[in-house]
Amino acid sequence: MLRFFFLCMALLFFTYMNDHDTAFAEQKQTLFVKHHVKGNNVFVECIVDQFTFTKGTHPKKSGQGRIHIYVNGKRVSETTTAAFVIRGLPMGKHTIRLELVHNDASKYHVSHEFTVTIP
Repeated sequence: MLRFFFLCMALLFFTYMNDHDTAFAEQKQTLFVKHHVKGNNVFVECIVDQFTFTKGTHPKKSGQGRIHIYVNGKRVSETTTAAFVIRGLPMGKHTIRLELVHNDASKYHVSHEFTVTIP
């Protein structure tokens, strides 16, 4: 866990040092994900640099939005929090994809995909 924290901090620092003169609206979002399987639930933690999660419908604004959650290619939910649980997956192997979207649901073209096995 501590190693993950230092890796994230180093990547954020590196991103800042390379883009310190770039306007906020022009920066590309980065999605870091950590997950843990417990029973038939998947606990997920996300770090999104310079991003605010927003609920409800709002005009498109860079640096704001939510995450769409896909399981085995099917959108199952969305979240407006950085930590969440995907509950009740059946036994077997599942591909989970998290996709960062703007307030108006248009894509940032930033996603993270991982596979879990539910025993």
